[in-house]
Amino acid sequence: MAETDLTPVASPAGTLAEAAGIARPREPRRWRSPQLVLGLLLFLSPLILSLLARLLVGQEDTEIFAFDPKTKPSADHLLGTDGSGRDVLAVMIYSTAPTFQMAIVAGLAGTVVGTAAGIVSGYFRGPADTAVRGISDVMLGIPAFAMLILVAAVMGDLSLIGLALVIALFSWPLVARAVRSQVLTLREQPFVTISRLSNRSAASIMTFELLPNLVTFVTAMFVGAISGALAIAIGLQLIGLGPIDTQTLGLALQNALSAGALSQGLWWWWLPPAALLILFFLGLFLVSLAVDEIANPRLRKAGRNG
Repeated sequence: MAETDLTPVASPAGTLAEAAGIARPREPRRWRSPQLVLGLLLFLSPLILSLLARLLVGQEDTEIFAFDPKTKPSADHLLGTDGSGRDVLAVMIYSTAPTFQMAIVAGLAGTVVGTAAGIVSGYFRGPADTAVRGISDVMLGIPAFAMLILVAAVMGDLSLIGLALVIALFSWPLVARAVRSQVLTLREQPFVTISRLSNRSAASIMTFELLPNLVTFVTAMFVGAISGALAIAIGLQLIGLGPIDTQTLGLALQNALSAGALSQGLWWWWLPPAALLILFFLGLFLVSLAVDEIANPRLRKAGRNG
């Protein structure tokens, strides 16, 4: 993900600010950029196609020894079969949605918790800010992947959602720090000052004044959180610490590598899940670049000048 500039985006002032005539002008959001559309297509198309393909391919094709093992791609098995006699195409079809679900849940949980903590920390400052910054600094100082290996090993066989939540536990501090830096500037803007002088509650100001101004920035953080969660989950599964009760692309790749598919030349076993994961990451990268450009005025200006 491209580095996101922490300069606050132009604030779409709330109702009070607009009534006071002090809202700053905003440039039209470039949500229809070709880069964003292409990224979403690369990321979402495999999911949609896999769900539709379930109407044609039964889950029984993913059962062990459903077919002869290590069969080359043919008309009967378009992507061949793996060492356990499972149809590789069927495995791909039934692995895509769980992989997508795991990444989304981890990214969403980490982003929601981090955003809430960052807004509270930046708006109230004082003890709340000290507590959030202290916890964030401690957790960011811990090697996240090493801790995840330890947690996964201690907890044993994690479920898919369990793994996602554990990943989110170590991803929210980065979001919190980034959001806090935005809020520290936004809280000094006239529309927030007017809201405070109007005796609006802190919860109302944070929800209806600060949060709308952070939507684009938080979206960029969310995309990055999804990509990071997917990378960490795949890494854990490659070393045998991910969930084994739900078929995912990471588990499919781990099965292929642990069975020596590379050394045996069984390219149809490991290449499809690897290619699909690369497609996911490429799509997320393009979406990240597009959202960063929308959220960052400097990038938008550079794009126009370029």
